[in-house]
Amino acid sequence: MKLSLDNRVFIPVENSDNGVVNGKTRFHFWQEGMVFYADYFGGDVREGHIIGQFTDEAEGDMLYHCLTTDKTLKAGKARAIFSVMEDNRLAFDLDWEWINGDHSWGKSRYEEVVEKDLKA
Repeated sequence: MKLSLDNRVFIPVENSDNGVVNGKTRFHFWQEGMVFYADYFGGDVREGHIIGQFTDEAEGDMLYHCLTTDKTLKAGKARAIFSVMEDNRLAFDLDWEWINGDHSWGKSRYEEVVEKDLKA
């Protein structure tokens, strides 16, 4: 299964309590070969960025950082497992850890949103 994250938008549908993203946060991805990038914002996130790379066809590692709406800088790392849902949208599950602050960890799930969902 060769996945392309290029020009896809995701929202978190599950997140640990110590995470800062929620259903109002939008992640816009781009991909070049095995490397992927994302910009994200919304909810408690003023601006954030991801850089990652696939380590297998459906797995990857990423680093991320963001500035929250209360002006806190956050940075972390994550392991992602990507999948295709029954309706052909992409999803990924993260095991993540903050690399600053309290160094806590958590789990998240993100699902692709299609254009009609973004207008709602």
